[in-house]
Amino acid sequence: MVMAIRVFSVEEQGTGAFDGGKFVEQRAISFPGEKTAVDRVGPLFYWAWGKASDVSEIGMHPHKAFEIVTYVIDGLVEHRDSLGSLETVTNGGAQVIQAGSGVYHAEAFRRAGSEAMQIWFEPHLSQSGKKPATYRQYNHEELPTAQVDGVTATTVIGSHSPIVIDADVRLYDWDLAAGANYSYSLQAGRSLAFLVIRGSGTMTGDEEAVLSHKDFVVTEASAEATPLVFQAAAEQALRLIAIDVPTDPGYPLYRK
Repeated sequence: MVMAIRVFSVEEQGTGAFDGGKFVEQRAISFPGEKTAVDRVGPLFYWAWGKASDVSEIGMHPHKAFEIVTYVIDGLVEHRDSLGSLETVTNGGAQVIQAGSGVYHAEAFRRAGSEAMQIWFEPHLSQSGKKPATYRQYNHEELPTAQVDGVTATTVIGSHSPIVIDADVRLYDWDLAAGANYSYSLQAGRSLAFLVIRGSGTMTGDEEAVLSHKDFVVTEASAEATPLVFQAAAEQALRLIAIDVPTDPGYPLYRK
């Protein structure tokens, strides 16, 4: 069975801003000490969805041990770091930092309207912190995408994706045309969290939940796998960024 589907409105999520307010974030899961309704989902530690109103930058800052994925929804995002990397990625591409023993990086949004997710995953920190830091980039053509019955489903991290990190994570981009539906099997002992980045619709598991633009939704399976069905509204498309993680990863997690 699936436990209750928890839907959090944008008012229950956090916010952030950089570069004088040129880049603004909606934080589904925020940093320690910042008040949001959800403080983590298994190894999913932090999740921000941001948009640039103008060309903007988040300056050099440090990371250690965590695994950080930037997934570009739209625009042009530049990455530079203390490893010597200087790369840009566009729509549907991903940048992956495994911070290991430590790295500094900066990111810039080179087009007004650029939109991206930044997501932090928590591996076993006492182990990952001993590894050298790495940076890798993936263009959208490298990520497996299927188009069936009005649904475009991209696997950013998961089966057949070239992106491999230490944390047990599956990351998806599901884009449903108006009136289309999509089914997903949530396996026992795992949680699914997602952001509604476009449109509206419903999700059905053991119960039905109405999905509105900017909602953050969390549900978890318990003893057995359960099918979840996502339905786009008849008059508009529905696009979700979804993350499937173990509810309990089996190692100590950072206390937020």
